Amino acid sequence: MKILIVSATVAEIRPLLQRLTFIGSEGESLQHFEFLKHSIDLLVTGVGMTHTAYHLGRQLNRQAYDLVMNVGIAGAYSNKIRIGSVYQVSAEVFGLLGVEDEENYLSLFDLGLQDPDAFPYEGRWLLNKKPPVSSVLRELPSARGVTVNLIYTHSDTIEILKQMYKAELESMEGAAFFYACLAEGVPFIEIRSVSNYVAERDKSQWNVPLAIQNLDKTLDHLLKDLSQVKTSLQ
Repeated sequence: MKILIVSATVAEIRPLLQRLTFIGSEGESLQHFEFLKHSIDLLVTGVGMTHTAYHLGRQLNRQAYDLVMNVGIAGAYSNKIRIGSVYQVSAEVFGLLGVEDEENYLSLFDLGLQDPDAFPYEGRWLLNKKPPVSSVLRELPSARGVTVNLIYTHSDTIEILKQMYKAELESMEGAAFFYACLAEGVPFIEIRSVSNYVAERDKSQWNVPLAIQNLDKTLDHLLKDLSQVKTSLQ
């Protein structure tokens, strides 16, 4: 398979890189590898929606892929979710994209500036209805993600996010990744490992190493599993 792995930072994907065979690089953001039967490109976009949207959109117009994977760490909205848990993100939304109206937030959909069902949206959400065929993915729990430009620390804002979207995870890239892949019609998957709780700004309570370790294990199993898949993902 020809696979594009998209990550905001090298740190989130570094353990896997140690097992891949390096082929070459193009600039600072794109590297080429081989692993088992796969030809793998790694695109390091930088943190945030804008960086992800630009670099991913540009690469998808340059090269066709059988599968595009967004991988990284994420925050969880509920402390019932264990730190280090790995999820397949099935739906994404742009968090608080709209207008603040006194104590309320009005989305672009509420304002009538965006049709909630106009492609690639469905009911205001960006959905991955056709993830790749994989026993590894079938065993992963599914989650909905909120994508934000700012990491919020105020409890009132965090509660608004929880109530508005009823999502489990938060990242700074997921919705931009979904949008680009849906727009280009390429098979895709987003995998996130929980490093912290959204309300917790005390970094001593985070466990980034555990999240990256568990993410790496999942990616290794997934790539090995996909090498056995003979049916087309299209």
